[in-house]
Amino acid sequence: MTSEPTPRLSGIAGVVLTVRFLTELALLGGLALAGTQLGGGLALAIVDAILLPVVAAAIWGLFIAPRAPRRLPEPARFLVEFALFAATGVVLALVGWVVAGIVLAVAGIGVAALTRRFAKDG
Repeated sequence: MTSEPTPRLSGIAGVVLTVRFLTELALLGGLALAGTQLGGGLALAIVDAILLPVVAAAIWGLFIAPRAPRRLPEPARFLVEFALFAATGVVLALVGWVVAGIVLAVAGIGVAALTRRFAKDG
């Protein structure tokens, strides 16, 4: 643990970062849900439901997160974020949740763009 004070989120930046966190959670949840529908049986469905969000979280943690060990510079970071949300939207659409896939992809990509405009995180 560090002794650094936690910055307060306020104004538009606070709202954008809060919504960004919620879209990140939705991305992981969407991948887990889609994973349950991809497998050819119960065991494979469970593996997919775990593996898909773990891979996405690992990519996010390595390349996108503010404290990522190999954080990408812009615009590469935005492109990886774009790809994660777009891929999640496609996977959701492929398993039959077309509207959910579109909404998640558009919201995630839109919030990623808003983050760069209103809540620069370094």
